[in-house]
Amino acid sequence: MHLSAAEIDALLQEDVPYGDLTTDLLGFGEKPGRILFRSRQPITVAGTLAVEQILDHLGITLEKSAREGSALEAEGLLLSAQGSAAKLHVLWRIAQNLLEYCSGIASKAARLTRQAQATRAGIAVTGTRKHFPGNRRLAVAAARAGGILPHRLGLSESVLVFDKHLAFLGGVAAFATHLRRYQDLTPGGKIIVELQKGPQLDDDALLLAAAGVDGLQFDKVAPMVLTPLVRRLREQNPRITLFAAGGIDEDNIAHYAATGVDAIVTSAVYHAPPADIGAEILPL
Repeated sequence: MHLSAAEIDALLQEDVPYGDLTTDLLGFGEKPGRILFRSRQPITVAGTLAVEQILDHLGITLEKSAREGSALEAEGLLLSAQGSAAKLHVLWRIAQNLLEYCSGIASKAARLTRQAQATRAGIAVTGTRKHFPGNRRLAVAAARAGGILPHRLGLSESVLVFDKHLAFLGGVAAFATHLRRYQDLTPGGKIIVELQKGPQLDDDALLLAAAGVDGLQFDKVAPMVLTPLVRRLREQNPRITLFAAGGIDEDNIAHYAATGVDAIVTSAVYHAPPADIGAEILPL
Protein backbone atom coordinates (compact mmCIF):
# COMPACT_ATOMS: atom_id res chain seq x y z
CA MET A 1 0.00 0.00 0.00
CA HIS A 2 1.06 3.59 -0.57
CA LEU A 3 1.18 6.13 2.24
CA SER A 4 0.93 9.74 1.13
CA ALA A 5 3.21 12.40 2.55
CA ALA A 6 0.20 13.81 4.38
CA GLU A 7 -0.55 10.43 6.01
CA ILE A 8 3.05 10.06 7.15
CA ASP A 9 3.06 13.61 8.47
CA ALA A 10 -0.13 12.82 10.42
CA LEU A 11 1.62 9.86 12.09
CA LEU A 12 4.59 12.04 12.97
CA GLN A 13 2.39 14.88 14.20
CA GLU A 14 0.54 12.49 16.50
CA ASP A 15 3.71 11.18 18.17
CA VAL A 16 6.18 14.09 17.82
CA PRO A 17 4.01 17.23 17.78
CA TYR A 18 6.69 19.50 19.29
CA GLY A 19 9.90 17.53 18.72
CA ASP A 20 11.59 14.77 20.73
CA LEU A 21 12.24 16.42 24.07
CA THR A 22 14.39 13.60 25.48
CA THR A 23 16.78 13.19 22.52
CA ASP A 24 17.06 16.97 22.09
CA LEU A 25 17.84 17.43 25.80
CA LEU A 26 20.55 14.73 25.83
CA GLY A 27 22.25 16.26 22.82
CA PHE A 28 23.25 13.21 20.74
CA GLY A 29 20.75 13.65 17.89
CA GLU A 30 23.36 14.20 15.19
CA LYS A 31 25.29 11.01 15.96
CA PRO A 32 24.86 8.14 13.47
CA GLY A 33 23.04 4.99 14.52
CA ARG A 34 21.29 1.85 13.40
CA ILE A 35 17.79 0.64 14.27
CA LEU A 36 16.81 -3.04 14.20
CA PHE A 37 13.38 -4.60 14.59
CA ARG A 38 13.21 -8.29 15.51
CA SER A 39 10.24 -10.51 16.18
CA ARG A 40 10.20 -12.32 19.51
CA GLN A 41 7.83 -14.96 18.10
CA PRO A 42 7.12 -16.68 14.78
CA ILE A 43 5.04 -14.33 12.61
CA THR A 44 3.75 -13.62 9.14
CA VAL A 45 5.32 -10.31 8.18
CA ALA A 46 3.26 -7.18 7.47
CA GLY A 47 3.79 -3.46 7.85
CA THR A 48 7.29 -3.35 6.41
CA LEU A 49 6.19 -1.55 3.23
CA ALA A 50 4.57 1.21 5.27
CA VAL A 51 7.67 1.55 7.45
CA GLU A 52 9.92 1.70 4.38
CA GLN A 53 7.93 4.69 3.14
CA ILE A 54 8.30 6.43 6.50
CA LEU A 55 12.06 5.81 6.37
CA ASP A 56 12.23 7.45 2.97
CA HIS A 57 10.16 10.41 4.18
CA LEU A 58 12.51 10.93 7.14
CA GLY A 59 15.70 10.48 5.13
CA ILE A 60 16.71 7.26 6.90
CA THR A 61 18.59 4.63 4.86
CA LEU A 62 17.02 1.18 4.63
CA GLU A 63 19.42 -1.76 5.02
CA LYS A 64 17.21 -4.86 5.15
CA SER A 65 13.49 -5.50 5.16
CA ALA A 66 11.54 -8.75 5.36
CA ARG A 67 9.07 -9.34 2.53
CA GLU A 68 5.41 -8.82 3.41
CA GLY A 69 3.63 -12.15 3.67
CA SER A 70 6.79 -14.10 4.41
CA ALA A 71 7.12 -16.33 7.48
CA LEU A 72 9.65 -15.17 10.06
CA GLU A 73 10.94 -17.27 12.92
CA ALA A 74 11.45 -16.01 16.46
CA GLU A 75 14.38 -13.58 16.71
CA GLY A 76 14.21 -13.03 12.96
CA LEU A 77 15.08 -9.59 11.60
CA LEU A 78 12.15 -7.63 10.21
CA LEU A 79 13.94 -4.46 9.28
CA SER A 80 17.16 -2.55 9.82
CA ALA A 81 18.12 0.98 8.84
CA GLN A 82 20.74 3.66 9.41
CA GLY A 83 20.37 7.36 10.12
CA SER A 84 20.91 10.06 12.69
CA ALA A 85 20.01 9.19 16.26
CA ALA A 86 17.40 11.94 16.26
CA LYS A 87 15.57 10.52 13.24
CA LEU A 88 15.85 6.95 14.48
CA HIS A 89 14.23 7.86 17.80
CA VAL A 90 11.40 9.61 15.96
CA LEU A 91 10.89 6.50 13.83
CA TRP A 92 11.16 3.97 16.65
CA ARG A 93 7.69 3.76 18.21
CA ILE A 94 5.72 4.64 15.08
CA ALA A 95 7.41 1.84 13.14
CA GLN A 96 7.20 -0.62 16.02
CA ASN A 97 3.46 -0.04 16.41
CA LEU A 98 2.86 -0.50 12.69
CA LEU A 99 4.93 -3.68 12.55
CA GLU A 100 3.30 -5.15 15.67
CA TYR A 101 -0.31 -4.49 14.73
CA CYS A 102 0.05 -5.33 11.04
CA SER A 103 2.06 -8.50 11.65
CA GLY A 104 -0.46 -9.56 14.31
CA ILE A 105 -3.27 -9.31 11.76
CA ALA A 106 -1.23 -11.05 9.04
CA SER A 107 -0.25 -13.88 11.36
CA LYS A 108 -3.86 -14.52 12.36
CA ALA A 109 -4.91 -14.33 8.70
CA ALA A 110 -2.34 -17.00 7.83
CA ARG A 111 -3.55 -19.28 10.64
CA LEU A 112 -7.20 -18.91 9.65
CA THR A 113 -6.43 -19.59 6.00
CA ARG A 114 -4.30 -22.65 6.78
CA GLN A 115 -6.97 -24.17 9.00
CA ALA A 116 -9.75 -23.62 6.47
CA GLN A 117 -7.77 -24.89 3.49
CA ALA A 118 -6.49 -27.92 5.38
CA THR A 119 -10.13 -28.97 5.60
CA ARG A 120 -11.19 -27.92 2.10
CA ALA A 121 -8.48 -27.05 -0.41
CA GLY A 122 -9.15 -23.91 -2.37
CA ILE A 123 -11.82 -22.42 -0.13
CA ALA A 124 -11.57 -18.63 0.05
CA VAL A 125 -11.23 -16.91 3.42
CA THR A 126 -12.22 -13.25 3.25
CA GLY A 127 -12.36 -10.34 5.66
CA THR A 128 -15.25 -8.06 6.54
CA ARG A 129 -15.08 -4.27 6.87
CA LYS A 130 -15.58 -4.48 10.65
CA HIS A 131 -12.26 -3.07 11.76
CA PHE A 132 -11.31 -0.03 13.82
CA PRO A 133 -12.46 3.11 11.95
CA GLY A 134 -9.74 5.01 10.14
CA ASN A 135 -7.42 2.02 9.76
CA ARG A 136 -9.05 0.20 6.85
CA ARG A 137 -6.15 0.41 4.41
CA LEU A 138 -3.57 -0.82 6.92
CA ALA A 139 -5.87 -3.56 8.25
CA VAL A 140 -6.82 -4.84 4.79
CA ALA A 141 -3.20 -4.76 3.58
CA ALA A 142 -2.11 -6.73 6.65
CA ALA A 143 -4.87 -9.31 6.17
CA ARG A 144 -3.89 -9.68 2.52
CA ALA A 145 -0.28 -10.32 3.55
CA GLY A 146 -1.58 -13.32 5.51
CA GLY A 147 -3.75 -14.63 2.69
CA ILE A 148 -7.16 -13.09 3.47
CA LEU A 149 -8.67 -10.94 0.74
CA PRO A 150 -11.39 -8.36 1.44
CA HIS A 151 -14.96 -9.58 1.04
CA ARG A 152 -16.27 -6.05 0.76
CA LEU A 153 -14.34 -2.77 1.10
CA GLY A 154 -17.33 -0.44 1.26
CA LEU A 155 -20.90 0.32 0.31
CA SER A 156 -19.92 1.69 -3.10
CA GLU A 157 -18.39 -1.41 -4.62
CA SER A 158 -20.89 -4.26 -4.31
CA VAL A 159 -24.53 -5.16 -3.68
CA LEU A 160 -25.10 -7.05 -0.44
CA VAL A 161 -28.72 -7.16 0.74
CA PHE A 162 -29.24 -7.46 4.50
CA ASP A 163 -32.38 -7.98 6.54
CA LYS A 164 -32.34 -4.22 7.15
CA HIS A 165 -32.89 -3.72 3.41
CA LEU A 166 -35.45 -6.49 3.10
CA ALA A 167 -37.55 -4.92 5.84
CA PHE A 168 -38.20 -1.94 3.52
CA LEU A 169 -39.02 -4.18 0.55
CA GLY A 170 -41.61 -6.44 2.13
CA GLY A 171 -39.35 -9.40 2.94
CA VAL A 172 -37.60 -12.14 1.02
CA ALA A 173 -40.54 -13.18 -1.17
CA ALA A 174 -41.23 -9.63 -2.32
CA PHE A 175 -37.55 -9.08 -3.05
CA ALA A 176 -37.34 -12.32 -5.05
CA THR A 177 -40.14 -11.20 -7.39
CA HIS A 178 -38.10 -8.14 -8.38
CA LEU A 179 -34.67 -9.82 -8.38
CA ARG A 180 -34.34 -10.01 -12.18
CA ARG A 181 -34.95 -6.26 -12.46
CA TYR A 182 -32.30 -5.53 -9.85
CA GLN A 183 -29.85 -7.76 -11.71
CA ASP A 184 -30.57 -5.94 -14.96
CA LEU A 185 -29.62 -2.68 -13.23
CA THR A 186 -26.21 -4.09 -12.19
CA PRO A 187 -25.11 -6.01 -15.32
CA GLY A 188 -21.44 -6.12 -14.32
CA GLY A 189 -21.95 -7.14 -10.71
CA LYS A 190 -23.54 -9.74 -8.51
CA ILE A 191 -26.36 -9.50 -6.02
CA ILE A 192 -25.77 -11.32 -2.74
CA VAL A 193 -28.37 -11.68 0.02
CA GLU A 194 -27.55 -12.37 3.64
CA LEU A 195 -29.86 -14.69 5.55
CA GLN A 196 -30.05 -15.21 9.31
CA LYS A 197 -30.63 -18.41 11.22
CA GLY A 198 -34.27 -19.10 11.99
CA PRO A 199 -37.29 -21.21 11.03
CA GLN A 200 -37.60 -19.59 7.58
CA LEU A 201 -33.96 -20.08 6.63
CA ASP A 202 -34.30 -23.08 4.32
CA ASP A 203 -37.44 -21.80 2.60
CA ASP A 204 -35.97 -18.33 2.05
CA ALA A 205 -32.67 -19.71 0.76
CA LEU A 206 -34.31 -22.11 -1.66
CA LEU A 207 -36.72 -19.42 -2.88
CA LEU A 208 -33.86 -17.04 -3.64
CA ALA A 209 -31.79 -19.76 -5.28
CA ALA A 210 -34.73 -20.66 -7.52
CA ALA A 211 -35.15 -16.99 -8.41
CA GLY A 212 -31.54 -16.89 -9.62
CA VAL A 213 -29.79 -14.90 -6.91
CA ASP A 214 -26.03 -14.72 -7.52
CA GLY A 215 -25.01 -15.51 -3.97
CA LEU A 216 -26.22 -16.18 -0.43
CA GLN A 217 -24.40 -15.28 2.75
CA PHE A 218 -25.37 -17.15 5.92
CA ASP A 219 -24.90 -15.27 9.18
CA LYS A 220 -24.33 -17.26 12.37
CA VAL A 221 -25.86 -20.43 10.93
CA ALA A 222 -24.39 -23.48 12.66
CA PRO A 223 -22.35 -25.86 10.47
CA MET A 224 -24.69 -28.78 11.20
CA VAL A 225 -27.58 -26.72 9.83
CA LEU A 226 -25.64 -25.26 6.94
CA THR A 227 -24.20 -28.51 5.53
CA PRO A 228 -27.46 -30.12 4.32
CA LEU A 229 -28.78 -26.75 3.12
CA VAL A 230 -25.68 -26.21 0.98
CA ARG A 231 -26.27 -29.56 -0.71
CA ARG A 232 -29.90 -28.69 -1.50
CA LEU A 233 -28.93 -25.27 -2.86
CA ARG A 234 -26.24 -26.77 -5.11
CA GLU A 235 -28.81 -29.17 -6.55
CA GLN A 236 -31.21 -26.34 -7.26
CA ASN A 237 -28.72 -23.75 -8.52
CA PRO A 238 -25.22 -25.11 -9.26
CA ARG A 239 -23.91 -21.63 -10.15
CA ILE A 240 -24.81 -19.99 -6.85
CA THR A 241 -21.98 -18.68 -4.65
CA LEU A 242 -22.33 -19.46 -0.95
CA PHE A 243 -20.70 -17.66 1.99
CA ALA A 244 -20.57 -18.49 5.69
CA ALA A 245 -20.21 -15.52 8.06
CA GLY A 246 -20.68 -14.51 11.67
CA GLY A 247 -18.65 -15.60 14.69
CA ILE A 248 -16.08 -17.56 12.68
CA ASP A 249 -12.64 -17.81 14.28
CA GLU A 250 -9.80 -20.27 14.70
CA ASP A 251 -11.83 -22.58 16.94
CA ASN A 252 -14.57 -23.26 14.35
CA ILE A 253 -13.34 -22.23 10.91
CA ALA A 254 -12.54 -25.82 9.93
CA HIS A 255 -16.14 -26.84 10.68
CA TYR A 256 -17.46 -24.08 8.41
CA ALA A 257 -15.00 -25.00 5.66
CA ALA A 258 -16.39 -28.54 5.76
CA THR A 259 -19.96 -27.36 5.04
CA GLY A 260 -19.24 -26.94 1.32
CA VAL A 261 -19.56 -23.14 1.10
CA ASP A 262 -17.39 -21.32 -1.42
CA ALA A 263 -16.02 -18.74 0.99
CA ILE A 264 -15.78 -17.86 4.64
CA VAL A 265 -16.24 -14.27 5.79
CA THR A 266 -14.66 -13.32 9.10
CA SER A 267 -14.03 -10.25 11.24
CA ALA A 268 -11.82 -12.16 13.65
CA VAL A 269 -8.69 -11.40 11.66
CA TYR A 270 -8.92 -7.74 12.70
CA HIS A 271 -9.14 -8.65 16.39
CA ALA A 272 -5.71 -10.27 16.41
CA PRO A 273 -3.34 -9.40 19.26
CA PRO A 274 -0.27 -7.44 18.17
CA ALA A 275 2.87 -9.39 17.39
CA ASP A 276 5.67 -9.09 19.96
CA ILE A 277 8.40 -7.12 18.19
CA GLY A 278 11.48 -5.64 19.83
CA ALA A 279 13.49 -2.63 18.71
CA GLU A 280 17.15 -1.75 19.22
CA ILE A 281 18.86 1.54 18.42
CA LEU A 282 22.66 1.28 18.45
CA PRO A 283 25.37 3.90 17.93
CA LEU A 284 27.70 3.42 14.96
